[in-house]
Amino acid sequence: MPIRFNINPQKAIEALLWIVQRGETNVYNAMKIIFAADKHSLNKYGFPVTGDNYVAMQYGTVPSWTYAATRLTDSRIGFTRDGNTLKLSKGRTFKKSMFSESDIESLEHGFKEYAGKGFKAVERKNHRERAWIAARERNPQSGAPDILFEDMIDEQWLKEDLAVDGQFIKI
Repeated sequence: MPIRFNINPQKAIEALLWIVQRGETNVYNAMKIIFAADKHSLNKYGFPVTGDNYVAMQYGTVPSWTYAATRLTDSRIGFTRDGNTLKLSKGRTFKKSMFSESDIESLEHGFKEYAGKGFKAVERKNHRERAWIAARERNPQSGAPDILFEDMIDEQWLKEDLAVDGQFIKI
């Protein structure tokens, strides 16, 4: 049975706000930070930070719902987008209460992996991700094949446990 999680949309938005508030405003880098955070949390704690589903696009891993949210035009969501740059809405900061200590640790991990790096460096690093490679190999005709959570997890026992219980974990 494939591993499934239910996305927490508000937490995904707050993760974006956390990233922007920390200083990374580039949408491309932000998507990779969220991927690295979710992967780190999955492997260390058994659940992702956001629960978003990922696709393997040409330029790397993308959290589907979160990426779509960056295109929303309502500034009440907490940010606006200008080209490939995210800007916090006036007076808005991330809601710390949305995150556990492990969430912040995982976001910090993702931030260290991808924040402030140039496009080519981020692309090279992200294209070495086993999950991205497996998705592209599994469905080479698709422009954005699904990334399986199984391919983001290092330990077999964790894959087996989450195949049964993942969908019941509240993110």
